[in-house]
Amino acid sequence: MPYALPPGSGPDTTGVTLRVDTPRLFTLTTPFAYAPHQPLPPKLDALLPTDPTPPDAEHRWVRVPAGSTDLGSVPGVLWGLVASYGRHTLAVLVHDHLTDRASTAARPERFARQCAADEVFYAALGDPGAGQYRAGRFRSLVLWGGVSVARYFGHHRFGFGTLVAATVGGWLAGAWVAQNAGGQPFPVAGWILFVVGLALLVMAGLFATRLARTRPRGVAANPAERAVEPTRLQAAAGFMPGSSGEVGRPADRWVVRAMVAGAVLLLAWGAWSAMPLPPLIGNGVPGFVAVLGALVFVAGSGFLALSPVRRDGLLPLLLAVAGPPVGLVALMTVVALYLLWVPDAFGPVSEGPVNTVGPTLRPQ
Repeated sequence: MPYALPPGSGPDTTGVTLRVDTPRLFTLTTPFAYAPHQPLPPKLDALLPTDPTPPDAEHRWVRVPAGSTDLGSVPGVLWGLVASYGRHTLAVLVHDHLTDRASTAARPERFARQCAADEVFYAALGDPGAGQYRAGRFRSLVLWGGVSVARYFGHHRFGFGTLVAATVGGWLAGAWVAQNAGGQPFPVAGWILFVVGLALLVMAGLFATRLARTRPRGVAANPAERAVEPTRLQAAAGFMPGSSGEVGRPADRWVVRAMVAGAVLLLAWGAWSAMPLPPLIGNGVPGFVAVLGALVFVAGSGFLALSPVRRDGLLPLLLAVAGPPVGLVALMTVVALYLLWVPDAFGPVSEGPVNTVGPTLRPQ
């Protein structure tokens, strides 16, 4: 059990209570404790606060007291990607408490203490014992990347500069590969690949829906009821609820995943053959710049991997891959918000979009 939650918690609720103070600030009124399912490295574990009254002596517990929190410090323009609350709420509350403690430590110790806080946060996000409050892999990676960038920006400016340089180097090297690795365009072949890929994706969706939601005729809805003998086709297709009530054999579900992976590959192949990327900067990225960028990317990643959190070596790759789409989401959100705000701009009160771009409130 990774969490020691307040009384009243159960499968449908955590029992944790938050009081709303402002649209962005809350107060946790019900303390709880968390124990990472995997122990931290000894150097980081020693930087965590000691719980004077641990729920048991078998785990390394972190006590989260009552106090102020802004939940996930996700910029408003990225709420369409990851909200400030959700499956990651408990992990965010643990991280907020440890971050507050790190910020009050002596300056030379802040980076290491924040490393420990981020490691506990990452463990809590994907904790297998958290039930419905376990975040998915994508959400965990995005949130961990965000707090890690903030850690370097706030407590290790040289490391932050290295991270930025390595990310830019990765972009330059990737741009050179994109503009030189493609061959002659084949629009007809590209469109054929698109059609086949989309058809395979639709088939995978229909198959997955059938596996997840369809109960074959002849099978009782209630296990206590008497079921009619299934047909040979139903038995051969594998659309039969198992002992857990889940329809479909494990092999069938892996077939769906393989179909989705194949569809993604076909769509990417079609995009590559039908729409080769033009040079991004004038006549393109020169070869020596691409080589220099690759060297900076590798050197920067190696330097970051020397931090107390070895996973930091993946940060340049994460930012190089996820940075452009995340920036595009933020830009589209800002544009949409301001377009939706235009009618209000002609009203008696005009302060710009609220509750998403910034914390500004209209006077009541």
